[in-house]
Amino acid sequence: MADRIRKAWRVTIKGYDASEIEYAPTAGKARVRAWSSIDNGDVRIIDVVARRAPECDVILPERSPVADLLSKEEAHCLLHAFGGNDDPIKAGYRDYFYTSRDDPPLVALAERGLMKPMDGDQWGENMTYFVLTPDGKNVALSMVPEYAHG
Repeated sequence: MADRIRKAWRVTIKGYDASEIEYAPTAGKARVRAWSSIDNGDVRIIDVVARRAPECDVILPERSPVADLLSKEEAHCLLHAFGGNDDPIKAGYRDYFYTSRDDPPLVALAERGLMKPMDGDQWGENMTYFVLTPDGKNVALSMVPEYAHG
């Protein structure tokens, strides 16, 4: 299995000076994403042009075998800690999850070596930040989808 590619498209819109990079599986989807993001009723979809920009592609690793060992809750928590649940483009902007020190999915992730609780209580009794380890970041990155759903 090979690395996964998040395809980049350079999008221009008639009447706008700048171009933007959109990540989408096809040019059509990149055009629609760009068109939907502007607030101008005068712009028609045919005024939006998307051209491949492979120099801006994002290479994502193949799914880690460790990811397949995680429960649904553990996987959700790992991706949340990595910032990858809502917008895969932003994944990796954070590396922590704040919860009780005895939260079962986080304790399980710590036992697997994917997260590590901070020493001492943080912001409340029995509360702490679980921080991703380097292995945890690698597994989380391997679980991030190429594109947002919907």
